[in-house]
Amino acid sequence: MKTKREHICAKDGENGNALVYVLIAIVLFAALGMTFMSQSRNDTTEELDDSRAELLATQMISYAAQGKSTLDQMSFSGTQIGSFNFTKPGESGYNTAPHIHKVYHPSGGGLLPSNIPTDAIAQVSSNPEPGWYMGRFNNVEWTPTTGTDIILTAFQISKTVCEKINEKVLGTTTIPILASSAKSYLVDATLYAGSNVDFNTSACAACEGYMSLCVQDPSGIYAFYNVLLDR
Repeated sequence: MKTKREHICAKDGENGNALVYVLIAIVLFAALGMTFMSQSRNDTTEELDDSRAELLATQMISYAAQGKSTLDQMSFSGTQIGSFNFTKPGESGYNTAPHIHKVYHPSGGGLLPSNIPTDAIAQVSSNPEPGWYMGRFNNVEWTPTTGTDIILTAFQISKTVCEKINEKVLGTTTIPILASSAKSYLVDATLYAGSNVDFNTSACAACEGYMSLCVQDPSGIYAFYNVLLDR
C-alpha cells in the first residue's frame, strides 16, 4: 500500500510527464508551422516570378505592336520602305534634317526607344549587347516579295520570358531553334561584327508564316523578332 508521500511523488511525476508532452507538442507544432511558412514563401516567389515573366512578355509584345503601328502610319503618310531611318536620339545624324522619315524622331514616327528590363535579359554575348534593334537588312522568305523587310528584335532575352511570349503568340511554350546565329537573321550587321543572311525556312522551318515569334540559336541566345513592314 502506497504512503501519502508516494502518492504525491507519483502525481508529481505524472504532471512532469504531461508537461514534457505539451512542450514536445509545442515544438512539433512550431516546426510544422515554420515548414508551412517556408513552403508558402517559396510558392509565392514562384508565382511572383511567373507573373513578372508574363508581364514582361506582354510589355514586349505591346512595344512591338507600337513599333508596327508607327511604321504603318509613316507608310500611309508616304514614307517608302527604303526611306525609313532608324537613327536614335544621341546617334550621329539624329538632329540633321529632314526628320520626316526618322522612326524615332518627334517630327517623324515619334516612336520612343525602349530598353529591355534587366530581369528580362539573359546575356550571352556583347556583340551586340542585349537590346531592341530595328532595321532593314535582309529578306524574310514568307513575305510577299524578295525585297528587304523591316525587322524589330528584342535580342538576348531570358528563356522564361521567351516561353511566355510564344505562349501568347503560339499557344505553346515551345521555342523554335535557329540553324545559325540569331543576329545574322534578326539584327542589322552594321551594329556588330558579322554579316546578315536572309531569314528563310532553312534557318527555321518552324518559323514559317510567323511575323512575330521568339526563337533560340545554337549558342543559347533567345530573341523575339517582329517583321514590322514587308514588301
